[in-house]
This record gives sequence, C-alpha cells and structure tokens, in this order.
Amino acid sequence: MKTLISFLPKAAAYFFILLFCYAAVSKLLDYENFQVQLAQSPLLSAYAGTVAWAVIAAELFIVILLAFPATLRAGLYASFGLMVAFTVYIYLILNYSDFVPCSCGGILEKMGWTEHLIFNAAAVLLSIVGIRATYRSGTTAEFQRMRFTRPAIILILIGSFSTAVMIALFLSSEYIIKKENNFTRRFPHHPVMEDKILDLGVNSYYFAGIHNEKIYLANTTSPFSVSIIDVDMDSIEVDYLQPDLAYNYRMLKHIIMNDFYYVYDGSVPVIYEKNLLFKSNIINQISYKQAFFEQLIPINRKMFVVKTQRSNDGNEVFATFRNYRISIFRPIDVI
Repeated sequence: MKTLISFLPKAAAYFFILLFCYAAVSKLLDYENFQVQLAQSPLLSAYAGTVAWAVIAAELFIVILLAFPATLRAGLYASFGLMVAFTVYIYLILNYSDFVPCSCGGILEKMGWTEHLIFNAAAVLLSIVGIRATYRSGTTAEFQRMRFTRPAIILILIGSFSTAVMIALFLSSEYIIKKENNFTRRFPHHPVMEDKILDLGVNSYYFAGIHNEKIYLANTTSPFSVSIIDVDMDSIEVDYLQPDLAYNYRMLKHIIMNDFYYVYDGSVPVIYEKNLLFKSNIINQISYKQAFFEQLIPINRKMFVVKTQRSNDGNEVFATFRNYRISIFRPIDVI
C-alpha cells in the first residue's frame, strides 16, 4: 500500500508531462491554426494572441516543475489550476456561449465538447489524488499536520482563482466584441483549411488575375515574368512576356480583364496589351506618354480608370482614360 501511495505522485506527474508536452509541441508546430481556433472562441476572441502564447508557456513551465522531485508538488498544484481553467472554459462554452466553436486538435481531436469536459474533470481529480499522495508519502508528522487543512485551502484558492480568471476573460471578451466595437472580429466558425501547398520560392509575387481556371501571378523582382498556376495547384509554368517596345520602367504592374492581359507603368507612362486567347508572348504597346498615373483599372479595351494628379493645381483625381488610340483624357472628380 505504501509503495502504491509513493508511486501515485509520479504516475500523475508522468501523465501531465506527457499531456502538456504533447499539447504544447502540437500548438507550436501548428501555431497559426491554434490561434485561429482561439479567435473562433466566443470566450477568448479579443485575447486570442495573448492567450495562445500564455497557454503554451504555462504548459511548458508546468512540465519543468513536474520533472524535478523538489518541485513535483508545485507542478501538480499548477496542473490542477490549469485543468480547472480548461474545465470551466468548456463549461462556459457549453452553457453560456452564443455558439459552440470547432473542437481543438491534437490528441483530443476526435472528442466532442462533452467528452472534453469529462476528460478534464478526470484530470482534475487525478491531480488532487497526486497532491494528496505527496503528503501521504511524506513523513507521518507532515501528513498528520497537513492532511486536512493546508492542501484543501490551497486547492480551493487555486480553483477559485482559475475559475475567476476564465469568467473574467469571458465577460471582458464579450464586452469588447459586442459593446466597444473596436473592429476586433472573430474568425469564421469554419475557417479555410490547408489542402495543397505550392512553394513559389520567393515572396515577391502578387495576384494579377484569373483566366480560364488559371491563376496569374506577377513578380516585382522580374517584371516581365508571369507564373501561371492551375486552380487545382497541380502545376506551374512561367511565361516571359516580350514588349514590342521597351523603356526604363520603375513601377511596372500587371492586371487581367476578361480575355486581355495588361502591363503598365504610369511613371513612363506606358500601357501594353496582350490577348490571352493567343499563345504569343509578345505584348503590344497601346498607349505611350498620353497620361501619367499612379494606378490603373481597365474597364474595357477602350476605357481605363486611373488615379493621377491634375496639372493645374496638383490635386489627386480619378479620371477616365477613353479610347487610348486618340488620347482623350478626362478628369472627373477631385479626391
């Protein structure tokens, strides 16, 4: 019997070391998804970033406490406090939440919220048994002195503190989300999940458009190269566009409208056009030195909307650039 009692604290410690190690490492390896899960929560939306790191740090700290005999009892008390917090969190989700978010991942991924609640309650009881056993495995005098008073008081204080923290987070987060209206928003209940990955190698790509179920990406570091990706993410090919007339470019941009690919630089200023229905890589100049501009959006083949500066007063304006072949430029409004 005495051998069993002396083993109980170690058994509880081994359980929580495995549980918290696995939980912390899995959260770190998929931290973005873990943060999204917290941001979905009706209890923690406003504090998702802070709570995410706090939970991971707490789990790793408790593992360190449990790993050494001198701090094992403190580690079990900390385990009790953290599991109480998790249990109260699930209870609030099930009984006071406007909606029930997606379940957490990791080792408990297949459990529903009720099963989570039962598992956490069992872990709380295990921590209490482990704490009790640390006193029974000590000296007889220590056990007689501490068996009723000190452990119970500490457990009540820790449990009350953990419960109060979770309730405070819940009330505060709901107030921030619903009352203060500071543009803190919850993530969707069912966020986009990662399906396929296509490594582009560099981070200088930007979206040019989509045509015939193909995604076109332009590259700021290689102005005339275009990466074309199948929407199924199965293949990628690179086209190198060839302008019929070249200049010294400073801010070359790409955009697709219907069946046409436009490349432009408002600082030159020049606009090129390519018909995507043809296989040629040659892009033809359709406008040159007709209007300087900062931004351009094609409306159709004969009309663009541009952001530019009015020459007489320097005010920024949106303007229609109609029928580039005859160079008509009309400012329409001052920003």
